[in-house]
Amino acid sequence: MDELRELIRKEGKIIRVYLGKEVENDPFEHTVTVTMYNPVPIKGLVTDLIASQIQWKLTRIRTEEGKELVVDKRHKDLLERSQKIEIDGQEYIGWRDNWGKLQLRQEGNYVRILIYTEANTGE
Repeated sequence: MDELRELIRKEGKIIRVYLGKEVENDPFEHTVTVTMYNPVPIKGLVTDLIASQIQWKLTRIRTEEGKELVVDKRHKDLLERSQKIEIDGQEYIGWRDNWGKLQLRQEGNYVRILIYTEANTGE
């Protein structure tokens, strides 16, 4: 696995992870305001997902663009608490289940995560 660490160091991109705090404004209508904090930069491998991979891997998600990240497992907690992720100026959100838990897969000393942009529906 040292080869993967070296690959991340040489070929990896800077990923800016934004943490935030959610405050519920109205407990009856469940309106929430999110306050974003300064981003935390991490380095990881970024690969684009093609349309068929998005359909297969990001089920029930309408999106135009998706990416797969491979980062060191020490960033797992940071990614789980993230509100948004930015790569090259483009904002992404992590794929979460119905309970808000970020879907990630730990493989040895690394974590694999799927992120996507929100689709513009024209509304």
